[in-house]
Amino acid sequence: MLGYNENVPYRVAAPPEPEPVETEDPYVAVLRAQRRRARLVSVLMAIFVAGGLAKVARSGQPLRRVPITEAARVDSARLAIVGALARASTAQSRFEAGVHEAVADDVVARPDLGACPIELPTASSLLRGRASFPLLTIERAELEGALPSQAVAGVLADVRRAQAHLAAGRLEEAKLYARALDRPERFGYDVVLVAHAAKKPRALSGREYEPGEVEGQAYVYDFATGRVVCTGEITAKSSNAIGYVYSDRTDTPPSLGPIASMGDAIHDDIRLQTERAIVAAVRFRSGPRRPER
Repeated sequence: MLGYNENVPYRVAAPPEPEPVETEDPYVAVLRAQRRRARLVSVLMAIFVAGGLAKVARSGQPLRRVPITEAARVDSARLAIVGALARASTAQSRFEAGVHEAVADDVVARPDLGACPIELPTASSLLRGRASFPLLTIERAELEGALPSQAVAGVLADVRRAQAHLAAGRLEEAKLYARALDRPERFGYDVVLVAHAAKKPRALSGREYEPGEVEGQAYVYDFATGRVVCTGEITAKSSNAIGYVYSDRTDTPPSLGPIASMGDAIHDDIRLQTERAIVAAVRFRSGPRRPER
């Protein structure tokens, strides 16, 4: 039997240390708060829905979604087309009046009036065969005739596509074009180049060509204000060297031969050089000439 031994000090066992208090991770607290808010929103939504169902039940009318009929979709597309045609007609009339007014007033670039409010995109050689911005090039003698806005022409082309889809019963395609016609940015700006002198390039062979040159006044028309806001004089010339590719197979059609390919390349080059000259020229707002002192 074991007893107390006076030679061995008596020890009393220390009480166990209390377990550490677990601190909640802040992220967990945020999640818990979000769940509480989500449950509260769900309860409120359920109350509103229940109230709406009760109201419908009291009225005796069943809750149902009214399907959109084919006739309604056709009418919607037709209304969009009619509206686009009306806007295009108004925009075209204002465009012609604004350009004619700017030419008649002989407006010039005025650096003192500030920078041009419209920034034209940089002309890129990667867009072969495609204009970098809407551009109408005319000779001064042609100013008396119609001035077809290139922006309006793009809208009218989409109108014709929407009408064709509608006539063929392709309602989804017609609706897509109709929606595109409603976008206000469809009428942004137009650029008109009134050429004082112009010489088109001409392919002489698959290796030689006569360079082209264009001189004139460029006008930037803003559809939002209904007037020309920028202008500048430009000169553009064909590049000294133009790269192009063609097929030399014996069965190659003439349209893909060296002379035709050269012709396509030099015309695309003069367009590109003209666009670059316009971007560089229309840096300032337009205004009347300042009186000479």
